Amino acid sequence: MISLRKQMDRLEALERGRAALTAYLGLLTALDATAAAMPGGEGLQCQDGLRAIREYLGPEADSGIIARSLRDAEQAIQALAQAINRRDGDYKQILMIMAEAGATMVQAGNSYGEELRGIAAEVEAITRLESLAEVRRRLSVHVCELRDAAERARHNGESEARRLQQQLQATKEKLQSAALLAETDALTGVANRRRGEQALREAADARAGLSVLSMDLNGFKRINDTYGHAQGDALLRLVAQHVRRCLREKDVLCRWGGDEFIVVMAGTALPDAQAAAVRIRRDVFGEFVLGRPGENARVFISASIGVAELQPEEDLEQLLERADRLLYEEKQAAHAAAAMLR
Repeated sequence: MISLRKQMDRLEALERGRAALTAYLGLLTALDATAAAMPGGEGLQCQDGLRAIREYLGPEADSGIIARSLRDAEQAIQALAQAINRRDGDYKQILMIMAEAGATMVQAGNSYGEELRGIAAEVEAITRLESLAEVRRRLSVHVCELRDAAERARHNGESEARRLQQQLQATKEKLQSAALLAETDALTGVANRRRGEQALREAADARAGLSVLSMDLNGFKRINDTYGHAQGDALLRLVAQHVRRCLREKDVLCRWGGDEFIVVMAGTALPDAQAAAVRIRRDVFGEFVLGRPGENARVFISASIGVAELQPEEDLEQLLERADRLLYEEKQAAHAAAAMLR
């Protein structure tokens, strides 16, 4: 007959066994929750093993079932450890990539090169750590440092870009001003002969029609001789301004030399060019007032204008010669008419 003491010891051992089994089941449940929390299904293999154990392991399990569960649990835990190691390796690989990126930023060269070089070296050193927690902690610190350095570099780059853009714009404006000066007649403000020749070539190359007006002031030498070159220059400026108003925006008025002007009319047939010559004679020439100290001088100025259209067989030199010939024919006709009146 078993004594009461032995019976109590057996019951106590049984209770301890049940408590241990309950704790063991709780541990398996905790491991299952840990595996479930891993992202990307990394703990799925571990979960499958643990859930299979819980299906056959109950509070009344015998020693054989418990031994089997221990073997299965060991395999599940090994699967979990492998998943954690893989994640650890992924973190280290990411850090290596970041270190290489930092080194690339340094090689690119900027004012933050030394700072980025130091950060890259520290990030590379993290990859040799064994503790995943320490890797995460240091990673978060250096990610912030890299972000701050990149932001400062970006801001500095934008400021530098704005400065260079301003310099570029200023240089462009200076070049445009220089080009304008190189193509402008200093006295009258209209195009100079260089610009006129360029406009003639451009219009001829376009092959869309070209007419020219060759214009010469009548009696201009007498103005210079009588009132002085300053008054003659002022008169040339006035004439140029008034002629410009009679032309289209695309027409190029240039001072060819002395008191001679050329109008380049691209894409223009002879009748339209002749009509422009009529407007100029009517609206520009006639009586001018020259302001002089103590008196105003009234002078009458006219012009002779030769109008010609480029022909298929002509070159530009021949076109200008023909326009000049027409100009002098008109000038001679004017002289002959004036002689008959005298």
